[in-house]
Amino acid sequence: MRIGVLFCTCGGTISEKLDLKKVEDFAKTLEDVVIVETTDLFCEKPEEILEKFKGKIDRFIFAGCSERSSLKMGEDKLSSLLENIGINRAMFETVNLREQCAWIHDNRDGATRKAMDQLMMSYVKVKTNIPQGSVKLAKRALIIGAGVAGMKCASDLAKVGIEAVIVEKKPYIGGKTSMIPMLFQCEGYASMCTSECIIPVMGREVQKEGIKLITNAEVVDVAKEDGNFKVKIEKKAMMVKPDKCVSCGKCAEVCPIEIENPFDFGLTKRKAIDKDFSLAMPDSYTIDAEACNKCGSCVSVCPTNAIDLEAKGEIIEEKFGAVVIATGFEGYDMKKFEKLSYSHPNVVTLLELERLIKNNFGGKVPESVVFVLCQKDEVGYCSKLCCPITAKLAFRLAALYPEMEVTVVYKNLRTYGRAFEEFRRKCEMQGVEFVNSEVREIKAENGTLKVITDEEIEADLVVLADPLVPSAIKLMKLFGVKLDKYGFPIEFQPRIITPMETYVDRVYAAGMARSFKDIQESVESGSAAAMKVYEALKDGEKKLQKYVSMVNSDKCIGCGICRETCPHNAISVDENLKSKVNPGFCKGCGLCTSVCPTGAIQVMNFEDWQLMKQIDVAFSHAKDGEKRVLALLCYWCSYAAGDLMGRYGLKLPANFRSIRVRCSASVSNWVLLKALMENKVDAILVAGCPPNNCHHLYGNEMEDKRIASLKAIMPEIGLDENSLRWEYVGVGMWKKLADVLNKMSS
Repeated sequence: MRIGVLFCTCGGTISEKLDLKKVEDFAKTLEDVVIVETTDLFCEKPEEILEKFKGKIDRFIFAGCSERSSLKMGEDKLSSLLENIGINRAMFETVNLREQCAWIHDNRDGATRKAMDQLMMSYVKVKTNIPQGSVKLAKRALIIGAGVAGMKCASDLAKVGIEAVIVEKKPYIGGKTSMIPMLFQCEGYASMCTSECIIPVMGREVQKEGIKLITNAEVVDVAKEDGNFKVKIEKKAMMVKPDKCVSCGKCAEVCPIEIENPFDFGLTKRKAIDKDFSLAMPDSYTIDAEACNKCGSCVSVCPTNAIDLEAKGEIIEEKFGAVVIATGFEGYDMKKFEKLSYSHPNVVTLLELERLIKNNFGGKVPESVVFVLCQKDEVGYCSKLCCPITAKLAFRLAALYPEMEVTVVYKNLRTYGRAFEEFRRKCEMQGVEFVNSEVREIKAENGTLKVITDEEIEADLVVLADPLVPSAIKLMKLFGVKLDKYGFPIEFQPRIITPMETYVDRVYAAGMARSFKDIQESVESGSAAAMKVYEALKDGEKKLQKYVSMVNSDKCIGCGICRETCPHNAISVDENLKSKVNPGFCKGCGLCTSVCPTGAIQVMNFEDWQLMKQIDVAFSHAKDGEKRVLALLCYWCSYAAGDLMGRYGLKLPANFRSIRVRCSASVSNWVLLKALMENKVDAILVAGCPPNNCHHLYGNEMEDKRIASLKAIMPEIGLDENSLRWEYVGVGMWKKLADVLNKMSS
């Protein structure tokens, strides 16, 4: 074992606050330390400085600024630099001499003694670390859903050399966008573009090299294997071969069976063999298997022998390195609102109105149309798009049919942005009436619909702005994606800067499958998801992070609690009823370790005994009689708050030591009790992310409850319950953290 130690004075800001020479001399006395170097500004020329260590060490300690909060030398940059000189990313530790020592302590002697203890804590840790390897990833992405988001994602990936496989449930691509004749052109302009232009343009992009399109198919099963997704796809029988069909239409001419066309909500008819709409892509006729009687008339007239009425479906099993779920949206079941009379044939939804306008109302144009907004109070959220779509459609009706009376009844009108507000103004200019009122009932009388508000409004047609709902709940659960209470995917924390990312590594949600978006926003999210996939798969491998859970199968009893607790769906139970961690998906949060009843599962490089080794030496240089306060601060929030205490000029006594733990829930009761019962410390603070902001979804709440339970029994085993404390501490709550530590130190 050969350990190198590098001290940085940070331009003197560290060395002026503590006796760095004394700490350096102490480092040289430590066993297996073969090089100790000091520099003034490591971040100025790191490659040159690290060359001194190349080939001479296999472990490294950096003593300087915070690996969590440094604006110049964060842990990712440092680990990358170390890899360049042959040091595995798991084989280094840092000593936070700046933010949580020099900057917050005015007592030079106390700061120096603390610095030596901090060095010792990193030293005993780095000696026990285990190097991490990597897993090979398939440079292929599965995109589920061939709407505009899915198509854009696939085309962008193909351009950068990542194979994209699109699985689409319907026989055609374009999703619901193809059902909407006129689209918002963009957020900034109150103009429209036709889907008959957009869908073919995007459709041609996904029929190029590097993209495999599987229509009439669904994902039916998913397994994780060596860091990849092993996916089963059920493809229904294709009785018309798309590669042979020339869309001549002769088959439909002779087909004796006519059915309602679901693409037009039954407003038009189609044959059992037909195209759903004229520009459907792939450019091929399809057969409705339930309607077809296999009479064979179509087979006899097909000029290219494209029809096989005995074709069978198949199960396709393929491996992917990443998954993008882009399954679009569904409309709310409006039959649940009995007062709105959706079962009446002249009460329709917004999408149904799109098809009515496209088909000129079947020749029976209504004289009066009333739009009804909104049902957000009943469903619990605002769908964002209902009001803008209503404004667009009301404007279209008023422009196409100047004699038509168009009324919009609303409770809260939210035409956000420049374009949608302009649509609303154009509606008013066209004579559309906006009525701010509550709809109490819609009823039919004497062939006319009556919308009952504070007054009665008569209408030939009522259009309900139906709330939008997630369409992929079953699919999301299949991939282990965590959902909110409404069924939408919860994005990985911090959500503001990790859009599209779910809690399952390399599973992304795009378009309306993620949240409410108009067409352009969905296209943008498809591109964003492609960038995420490219970043994950470009190297064809994933370097395992420093902290990954592992299972001791001899101790495992196969209870599966760890699997159910894991927010990242990285754990399975094998055929021998033993838990198994897939390291390619593990985020190293440690929630699994905190719930394992036998201690069979531990986080590699953050095992309980390693944490205890750090605690054993944490106060080696503390003054006799000085209160010893240990702060176990979570990796993401509370440790950063600890760094900000110094950056914002707060001062604390030098008798506390902090350890950057994984999620706060990774701290086991065994460690807490052992530290207190063996008199290693006098008081312990465990701090995690604020409520509803845990990086690992619910780890902070788990730890809060666990510590509350532990404190309840502490008096029974002779411990002061006040010696253990839990706090929710966000990054910006540095003042609260300082107050708590000051109080605990007194």
